[in-house]
Amino acid sequence: MNGDIDTGVGLELDQMVNENEKNIMHNNIFELIIRKSKNNNEYKKYVEIVGLLILSYNSRLGNMNLAEKVVYDLINESKSVNDLVMHYNVLKKDEKANTDKNAENARKSIANMLLNDYKQRFGEGKKESYNILVLQSWINKVENINELAILMDNILSIRNKLGNSWDYEVHIIPLLLEKAFSTDELIDYTNSITNLVVGLAKKLNDNYLAIMTGVKILEFSNSATVIKKYIMDLIKENNKNMDNLNAQLSIINSNAISKVKNAIKIKALKQQITELKTINGDLMNGIDPKDLMLEGTKR
Repeated sequence: MNGDIDTGVGLELDQMVNENEKNIMHNNIFELIIRKSKNNNEYKKYVEIVGLLILSYNSRLGNMNLAEKVVYDLINESKSVNDLVMHYNVLKKDEKANTDKNAENARKSIANMLLNDYKQRFGEGKKESYNILVLQSWINKVENINELAILMDNILSIRNKLGNSWDYEVHIIPLLLEKAFSTDELIDYTNSITNLVVGLAKKLNDNYLAIMTGVKILEFSNSATVIKKYIMDLIKENNKNMDNLNAQLSIINSNAISKVKNAIKIKALKQQITELKTINGDLMNGIDPKDLMLEGTKR
């Protein structure tokens, strides 16, 4: 034995000391509150505001011990409970200012991401027109930064799948903001309408017509459930078409000579089947198949 304390025992002793310090500071705060309070009502006010101050400083400092020490000093220096209330109000005002500043920075960051992505895809010349005529027409209407991020992802997805999001942002985004009353609703609406528009665009081979069809469906939809019913109908129709195409393939493949003569037709049929499968995949993207099946049985 060299007299050194075992590491595990040392850590345990440190934890006990730290816990003891926490308890001492906690007790000191309440003893100070009791001394400061002139009556029971004032004591309750002290306890309430001190709890809020400790939470606020713990959030700022990331350390409960430091927070309690800071608050202890504040109590000690205060002349009345109103001094602590005023201090807390200043903290909250400062926190709100920081929150607003962070939110504004996040908003600018999202706007710049959408602008730069548009510039990268369509050139510098169209960037300013997109900013003035499209982006600025809806972005300031979105107060919640999380919802703004959801819409950004939605728009980038549309650009990846359809090419240009101009018509989608002009016609669909305002309706989404009007229809969705919560973040969860917005997620459900954006996911469903994106899938529907992309599926229709590939089926109709016309992006604008697909978007305007989506607009009409959104206008009378009171929930994303309505959109999912249309998605289910499209999937059923595509499955029926695939069954017909597979039946044609089976007939051709049943005869060796027929297979040779119709090699080009076989390739075309397989291509059509692949395209329909891709469309169905886009229609179901991010939607639980059980959810779609449920919507289908509600008819």
